[in-house]
Amino acid sequence: MSARPAGAPDDDGVDSAPGPEGRAPGARGGLGGVVEAGLHGEGVSARGVLDAIGGWRGIAETLVPATLYLGVYVATRDARVSAIAPLALALLAFGWRLIRREPVQAALSGFIGVLVCVGVTMFTGRGEDYYLPGFWINAAWIVAHTVSLLVGWPLIGLLLGFLRGSLTQWRRIPVLRRAASLCTVFWIAAFGARLAVQLPLYFAAQGGDAAAVDALGLARLLMGVPLFALAAIMTWLVLSRVSASLGESPSAPASSDD
Repeated sequence: MSARPAGAPDDDGVDSAPGPEGRAPGARGGLGGVVEAGLHGEGVSARGVLDAIGGWRGIAETLVPATLYLGVYVATRDARVSAIAPLALALLAFGWRLIRREPVQAALSGFIGVLVCVGVTMFTGRGEDYYLPGFWINAAWIVAHTVSLLVGWPLIGLLLGFLRGSLTQWRRIPVLRRAASLCTVFWIAAFGARLAVQLPLYFAAQGGDAAAVDALGLARLLMGVPLFALAAIMTWLVLSRVSASLGESPSAPASSDD
């Protein structure tokens, strides 16, 4: 699953809004930490970006099941057999989290994502269908971000408002409003790029091109975590410029200009 602003990333059978294992720059973790770092004019560190995409555990839970599925599928060309491997891994990870008494939500998030992908694959028996749920997730994020832009409440703006302590105050600061819209466009572009590259491969696989399934799996890996990280960095760059132009902390009173 892919990842998500206000936490969106990944689209390979893991939590679509991965949370960090540690802390990102500033007071909050995840993508919010990167956003907050930009608002404060802080440099975003490699650790901050790592936290934004879910930490090492989030990366592993995103990449390993899909990599395992692709590897077994390339070797066997049997979708149902290939789906057993990530399912077994997800069950082990789920059990390990329960043994460690981690929150049930954290334990379930990755497991449910993998279970959906495996369930679709088992039902259809087609190798390319392991990646089908990710298309719907990316499409849903595109719709959500696009609608938020059209109604004048970009989702990144709502995250800005949350970090500033008011969900509406940021809209009265023109530079913040523009920055929020631009950052939201970045995320639409990231999700859209995934669909633009991967959907043709999916349809080619449906047409009988066995190599297209391999290419689709590779594209999913290359456009998952890396693309999410790129969008997070672009978001920080825009917000750090905004911070410099405002010359204020994120909690400073808003202008009355609308």
